[in-house]
Amino acid sequence: MSAVHERARESMPVSRIIADGYGSELGPGTQCRVTRVTLQDGLDIVRWQSTFEQPMDMPLHDDSERIHFSFTNLLKGKATCSFNDGRRQRCYTIDEGSGNISFGRCRHGLYHQHGEIDNITVMIRPEVLVQWELEIDPTLRKALACDHCFLDGHRSVEMTATAHMLGNAMDRVPSTSVVQPRSSLWLYGQSVTLVSLFLEARREVECTCSVSRADRQRLVRARERLLEDLGKAPSLSELAREAGMSQPKLTRGFRQLFLNSVYGVFQHARMTQARCRLLTGDESVMRIASDLGYANASHFATAFRKQFGINPSILKNGGRSKSFGASAS
Repeated sequence: MSAVHERARESMPVSRIIADGYGSELGPGTQCRVTRVTLQDGLDIVRWQSTFEQPMDMPLHDDSERIHFSFTNLLKGKATCSFNDGRRQRCYTIDEGSGNISFGRCRHGLYHQHGEIDNITVMIRPEVLVQWELEIDPTLRKALACDHCFLDGHRSVEMTATAHMLGNAMDRVPSTSVVQPRSSLWLYGQSVTLVSLFLEARREVECTCSVSRADRQRLVRARERLLEDLGKAPSLSELAREAGMSQPKLTRGFRQLFLNSVYGVFQHARMTQARCRLLTGDESVMRIASDLGYANASHFATAFRKQFGINPSILKNGGRSKSFGASAS
């Protein structure tokens, strides 16, 4: 068994994982860096950057006593996590360009990753969040009180930009760089902004605890079917029939479990793939638009701009230096 898997068999306290610089002992075939900035007692920003060439399972023990507002800026591969909610083990898929709210005192879980991920997390003690006097919706308040909270699918253009700015600010830039480090006050302000954007994105979302295990499995399979071909979405009636659910139950389930409509989930995945191809390939904007089902480049540009706040042509011409975090700063 590899060193990665030997190490992963031990239950890992979150307090150890978020220690600045963690990851050097995980063995060959891995790259892992944790950057942590403490802004005040009970408030930290943590950036997790890792690449695992082989699938890795890491049993976790959350001893942080913090609420995690976590946003994934980059994902090339697959990442999931699972926790026991007191009755059963629930598994959650981590998506690029999406965030989750997680909290559970001393709970145990399992983190799985294969590939590359770049994640930014604001970790805050509940009493500090109360001091900020932000409006917390009843569903989230109930979820936080049950000690096995995991609410996923939070996303918005502002949230994406803020998470990218925080990630960029936490880069360890060389001493010769002209980029000036951000102040603690700036980081504090952006942390409050990111948390507030999470709360705004929630709107009238229902708690996923109300989704039965059987329906959760049907909805996950329906999402997998929905995203099989990002050039053409199946009809709602076809998707509901294949999932073994009525159309109203399917649409309601998507909003409960994925915090988005069926088409919204499809559109987000489609634009996320477009962004990845624009950043990493030599393909034209029109070619990418066509592959993703757009006959009109202007319609594609409008959809892309609506999700990411930037024209695809600017991203294509500017590369990573014109990424959303940089463009918003």
